[in-house]
Amino acid sequence: MTSRRIVTVAVVAAALLCGTALHAQAPTGGRRMLPKKWVPIWRVGGTADDTLFGWVREHVANDKHVYILDAGTLQVHAFNAQTSQYAWSAGSKGSGPGQLARPVDIALTPQREVGVLDPGNGRVSIFDASGRYLRSIVSPQASVANSVCFLADGTALLSTFNSDSKIIRVNAQGKELAKWKFPWPLKNDANDFLHSTHVIRGGSPDRCVYGTTFGFGLFTIDVKGALLSFPFVEQVALPTFRQERLSSGGVATYLDKGDNAAKGGSRSGDTIVVSFGGSQIKGGVLDLYLQNGTYIGSWPEPPEDRLFYINGRIYGLSTDATQKLRVWADTADTTRVLTEMGFRQPRSIKRPVTPRANTTARRPTPVLPPPPTSR
Repeated sequence: MTSRRIVTVAVVAAALLCGTALHAQAPTGGRRMLPKKWVPIWRVGGTADDTLFGWVREHVANDKHVYILDAGTLQVHAFNAQTSQYAWSAGSKGSGPGQLARPVDIALTPQREVGVLDPGNGRVSIFDASGRYLRSIVSPQASVANSVCFLADGTALLSTFNSDSKIIRVNAQGKELAKWKFPWPLKNDANDFLHSTHVIRGGSPDRCVYGTTFGFGLFTIDVKGALLSFPFVEQVALPTFRQERLSSGGVATYLDKGDNAAKGGSRSGDTIVVSFGGSQIKGGVLDLYLQNGTYIGSWPEPPEDRLFYINGRIYGLSTDATQKLRVWADTADTTRVLTEMGFRQPRSIKRPVTPRANTTARRPTPVLPPPPTSR
């Protein structure tokens, strides 16, 4: 081994041990669209007589249940992931145990518990898989957080809008253990929206994965505290914002120009699926990455606002006026998915055979009833 290679290995090892951010080399080439068509399997909500959902905000799923965070009713709703059958609802308005004030995010713990980030109460409330309240992680950082991710050692990562402490690690008692800055350099006067990130849900609890909303890429923080970043496959110019003064005296900020905006994502096995929208991306796309940042390809995106991909199907959440959860399966997997869910395939209709020219159609021999028996 050459001396240069020894030095490089030593630098990388030291950076991992110290939790220093490492940046992977940018992938080459643009998006590669993979042939993929999605078929709707079942839907919950979105009808005029639906009284269950208020304002569906986020969702998470595993092989057993889909959990919806409802910021309108201040509850978590659980549905059977296979059959869509309603399972339970938990939570109510208030500040008592198991109550919610302003919930913004939902995530699963390594023990398959359901954690709800509630900045209104400054805590993360945790429920078991049957909806029973278990405990809370109370922390001042929870009051300014916008997402939560749980690691295998029982700690939680809270993401905020602060560029100097973008990700904050707390233990089960809410004590701050570590913090990380936004991993890409920005000007001091950069708009706060450029620091915006979203957590990539699901996957193994050995690390938490984040995607930046605008143009940068993915970054991961593992149990040991090492941060590693990967650029998106297509790098675009950073967006610009405009501000308008409101009649009330406040200031509203709007996105003026921008593209390649990541809306969310999920992990399934070693695959990271990131949802994108933008003026140049008609209908939206799903980019596929490996955990080491390698770009695989892209799929067309079903028409939902927020998507969670697991076990070959997509749980799409519409947060617009329709307020529904819709489950999609790949065209090639539709029969298998319907069979798993206990649904029957429609029977194929046998069409009459049209005889070819200069041929005579063979009529079937009629079946006559038996002759009557004499008494």
